[in-house]
Amino acid sequence: MALTSFIEVGPSSHFPIQNLPFGVFKPEPASPARPGVAIGDYVLDLSAVAAAGLFSGPILCNSDCFHQPNLNKFLALGRPAWKEARATLQRLLSSTEPTLRDNESLKQKSLIPMSKVEMLVPMAIGDYTDFFSSMHHAKNCGTMFRGPQNAIPPNWFHLPIAYHGRASSIVISGTDITRPRGQGAPGGNSTPYFGPSLKLDFELEMAAVVGPGNELGKPVDVNEAADHIFGLVLMNDWSARDIQAWEYVPLGPFLGKSFGTTVSPWIVTLEALEPFSCDAPKQDPHPLPYLAEKVSKNYDITLEVQIKPAGEKDSSVVTKSNFNHLYWTLTQQLAHHTINGCNLRPGDLLGTGTISGPEPESYGCLLELTWNGQKQLSLNGVTRKFLEDGDEVIITGFSKGNGYNVGFGTCSGKIVPPSLSFSSSYTTTTVTYTLRNDQPAPPTSTQIPIQSSETPIPITVHVPQSAAAVKIQSAYRSHLIRNLYKTIAAVHSEADEFQRLIQRQEIVDAVRSSEREKLRRMNEALMKLLLKLDSVPGVDPAVREARRKVSRRIVGLQEILDAIVQVDVDGFGGVFGRDYWNDVVAEMEEGVCRERGGEEMERFCAEHLGFRCLQRFLSQP
Repeated sequence: MALTSFIEVGPSSHFPIQNLPFGVFKPEPASPARPGVAIGDYVLDLSAVAAAGLFSGPILCNSDCFHQPNLNKFLALGRPAWKEARATLQRLLSSTEPTLRDNESLKQKSLIPMSKVEMLVPMAIGDYTDFFSSMHHAKNCGTMFRGPQNAIPPNWFHLPIAYHGRASSIVISGTDITRPRGQGAPGGNSTPYFGPSLKLDFELEMAAVVGPGNELGKPVDVNEAADHIFGLVLMNDWSARDIQAWEYVPLGPFLGKSFGTTVSPWIVTLEALEPFSCDAPKQDPHPLPYLAEKVSKNYDITLEVQIKPAGEKDSSVVTKSNFNHLYWTLTQQLAHHTINGCNLRPGDLLGTGTISGPEPESYGCLLELTWNGQKQLSLNGVTRKFLEDGDEVIITGFSKGNGYNVGFGTCSGKIVPPSLSFSSSYTTTTVTYTLRNDQPAPPTSTQIPIQSSETPIPITVHVPQSAAAVKIQSAYRSHLIRNLYKTIAAVHSEADEFQRLIQRQEIVDAVRSSEREKLRRMNEALMKLLLKLDSVPGVDPAVREARRKVSRRIVGLQEILDAIVQVDVDGFGGVFGRDYWNDVVAEMEEGVCRERGGEEMERFCAEHLGFRCLQRFLSQP
């Protein structure tokens, strides 16, 4: 008879009694972290279960491993303890066992709705290694950069290639990822590009959580390696492809990878995955003896990636892959890691590398899906080559059983723009963008004063005469505009006040009641505000004119800024099919004013505030 729980678990749930993945959570923001197990829509507090004396087996009865802020102590106990815990929890949660089912006080204390808890990275990660174990991914990347004849280097088929990653930047699902800054390859004889990454990517991965480690100098036998792996999590090893391509020779990835890696909160144990084990791909040539397994197996885990573009309500599926596409197995990865005597420790994380399948729809990253930006990826009418600010990536994975799923939940993260903070002993800082395409460009140099501590620092943005200036991402441009207003702190508060005063109803009421004096005073105060804005030092005429236009957007200021953030400028698509940015701004102004009010409001703005776009609008038949 199928095992069932007294906790109601829906048929599509990832967390039935057959799974029972381990994690770490806080029931309240101020509560200490503690281990838990997922069951349906609930988290079972293992510290409460342990305090009640319900872990009565020989290994766990006197252990305080479930009273720790992470799982490391439990991981170190090894497979006998893991099996004992799993058997105890399946018995306590089964529909036929009254110990927890009929104890209302203990149920209330130990079962917390999953929607009310804060999930944390479940273990203290001392070290993190990322492998390169998918043959399809290796072949695609090699074909792109070295050609089909030299796609996969000869060593790849003899050993699981890997690099040492950065453990400190591994974050839990739901954490925002800041777009990294770094260097990119120079064009021609120019200096390297420096700025926010223009080729930000996700990587569909999974990762093994190490249980008991090994002593320094003592390798782990490949046929015993499974006893050193507690379970698996979903992983997104975010990648800045332009930064990575410029830096990786000769020592491998660095800043293009170390800015962030996201993991799912629940560790699914190898015991829970055992019913879904399958044969690993045949390896040719046959691996060396230390990598030759008696039984070589993978797991049938369906993996899916969705992208929710910035400003969109719905996400789109971009990848459907499977864990069983990996060429090198988890146990081979761990055995190879230790063959030189390297010691692993409980809580270490071993990433699989990008998991790509043989078909285009199973490619595990945008680098492959767009073939390094050579083609567009369609997301329900929105196009992407690489990730833009505000885009959210959601990875899911599960194994399908007979009437149940053993799943991992989700692994998600949203891209946010970098902050405009610079630390420098100099009075000026230069940010240079090198952008390539054949579109016309805005002026070559623009100075924008940005407030830093007590002294405004002029930031000069050099835009080469090759168009591509408008391809500086819309959110980054929005940040420059927002920081312009922050710079003029004293005037900013007045701007807010006038924005509140000049609302549609007040303006309409003023026109209707013919309060000409009120209008005169409002216009006079507004002109003083414009003079203050124009008096800010260190601004060239081109920027002063741009600032004058911005300052006049009293009505709908926030909507205009939001529109700049949300619009898609990649490839000059959408409303950016214009030669100059000023035309686009004017079109935004007009659209905002059309939306916000009737004819009386528009006539007032055109007459008294000098809105160029509204004058044009009113002149139309």
